[in-house]
Amino acid sequence: MNRVGFVCALGLVAAAAAATAAPLVRRAEARVEFSSPTSCAVDLTLAVDAGEVEHRLDAARGSRIELIEVRGADTVRGPADVGQTKALVLRPVSRDYTLRYTVEQPPERAGRCPLWIPTVPTEGRGQAVRIVARIPPGATAVGTMPAFTWSGGEGTATIGHLPAFVRVPYATAGAPAPWNIAAIMDAASLATLAGATLAWVRYRRRRAALTAARPGSEVAG
Repeated sequence: MNRVGFVCALGLVAAAAAATAAPLVRRAEARVEFSSPTSCAVDLTLAVDAGEVEHRLDAARGSRIELIEVRGADTVRGPADVGQTKALVLRPVSRDYTLRYTVEQPPERAGRCPLWIPTVPTEGRGQAVRIVARIPPGATAVGTMPAFTWSGGEGTATIGHLPAFVRVPYATAGAPAPWNIAAIMDAASLATLAGATLAWVRYRRRRAALTAARPGSEVAG
């Protein structure tokens, strides 16, 4: 094989490898702004190694989703209802592309904003996904998911995967704080541990008392 033939063959191999490589989300940044506990606006920027990418959004019964703009990608199909999700297929035409949309949630989904996530895995690096959440001035958030570092009304989190939703329960100034699910779960775990410990202590005492009541027996340790 001459040099030109070798170079052409190498190019064909590289092209085939790129075509068959598993699609991955290389980077993602979600900017989520809550105007109320049931209303959020999202700018989701993605870098995905794939020709066409299907995205799914968790659409609860009674929610309203409006896709405002797609930049850096062509729309192939959708948005369309698929079960309890909204499906959207895009073909990236630049290194990064951005979806802008708004969500109105039913009251039982307050504090929760769904993300229109690709149906391909994230690369898995610890710094692959950045999420920025904004809440109204003077509001206080508790029990968020993921855990944010807050500066005023803006919280940031850097994680290794793209979540299906961002959860930011918050209370406006002067209003009672929302339920802190994380704190409730911690309290429940501690209560369970304390109950199990108390039951074990009672069992040991009862066993020792029965042993001591037997003639000629010594209390077991």
